[in-house]
Amino acid sequence: MRKDEFLQLLRQALAGDVPSGVIEENIRYYDHYISEEVQKGMSEEEVIAEIGDPRLIAHTIEDTTDGTSETGYTDPVDDRSSQSQSQSTYREDSYGSQGNTHTFRLNRWYWKLLAALVIFGIVYLVFMVVGGIFTLLSPLLGPLFVIWIITWIFRMLKRR
Repeated sequence: MRKDEFLQLLRQALAGDVPSGVIEENIRYYDHYISEEVQKGMSEEEVIAEIGDPRLIAHTIEDTTDGTSETGYTDPVDDRSSQSQSQSTYREDSYGSQGNTHTFRLNRWYWKLLAALVIFGIVYLVFMVVGGIFTLLSPLLGPLFVIWIITWIFRMLKRR
C-alpha cells in the first residue's frame, strides 16, 4: 500500500466519528511520519506495514478522542460526516431488514469509574456481611471461651 492510499483509508475511517480538526491533525502526523521514515531509507510499503491497518488506527483515535459519542461525531459543516454517521448507525441484518445498532465503548473513563464503583460496592458488601456475622456471634464467643477454659482446667486436674 502506498502513502496516499493509507492516508485516504485513514481519512475515510475517521470521517463522521471525530471532529475534522482531529482528522487533519492525524493525517498530517502520519504523512510526516511516513515521509521521515522514507528519508531514513525505508520504503513506503515497509513503513505502512510497520504502522498497521489504518482502520485499526482510526478505531484507536476514535477511542482516545474527547468529544466523540458512542454513536459517532457529526460535524455540522461537513455533509459527508452526517451521511457516514447514518450509514454507521444502521446496518443490514441477515434477514434483510434495516436494524438500529448501538456500540458501547467500554474503555471510556466513565465506564472505568462505574467498574471501580461496582468493585468498591462488592468489597464493601462482603465486609458488611462478614462484620454482621461476627456481630451476631460475638455474644456467644465470651461464654464459649469461658466454658472452654473451665473444661481445659478440669482436664489438666484429672491428669494429675
